[in-house]
Amino acid sequence: IAPFALGKYAVTFEEYDRFCAATKRGKPIDAGWGRGQRPVIDVDWNDAVAYAEWLSRQTGKRYRLPTEAEWEYAARAGTTTAYWWGKDIGRNRANCEGCGSQWDNQKTSPVGSFDPNPWKLYDTAGNVWEWTCSAYDQNYGGAEQTCANNNLTSPRSLRGGSWINPPAWVRSAGRFGGTPTARNYGQGFRLARSL
Repeated sequence: IAPFALGKYAVTFEEYDRFCAATKRGKPIDAGWGRGQRPVIDVDWNDAVAYAEWLSRQTGKRYRLPTEAEWEYAARAGTTTAYWWGKDIGRNRANCEGCGSQWDNQKTSPVGSFDPNPWKLYDTAGNVWEWTCSAYDQNYGGAEQTCANNNLTSPRSLRGGSWINPPAWVRSAGRFGGTPTARNYGQGFRLARSL
């Protein structure tokens, strides 16, 4: 993996709402859970890419979604266990169905509600599935190491699991493929930047 930076948190409603106001886009639904520091939800892959492109224009830095390989490398933070903290889910380490938090199987939690991994990244297990720029390849045939063409309609990889998934799905290796136009209350994203 080439050097890259990854957002400390998933993109929040506060950040995404600024983008919506500046570009006159409709704001995504928050399911009545609140906005502010909660991870943005109800965004599809195309929305996430549009946000990265807008932020790149605003800052003069090139932001993008991480590749699937970058995402897992950062989520693991040098560990080899199922979760960065160990082999068992434990209690109150993440937001998922059965993780022992006050938000389990109910709604998203504000970003940074749990301890960060050893590389100071928050919520890489649970809370929201995070879009990657990689096409989904069930057999790891190399697509996980690159960004897919923006014009393709093939499934994209999501990583990390969400507030509604059981512990097996929030492992560092947990993944699934979603169509670029899929939206739901369990999907968000975080940004990467090549160095």
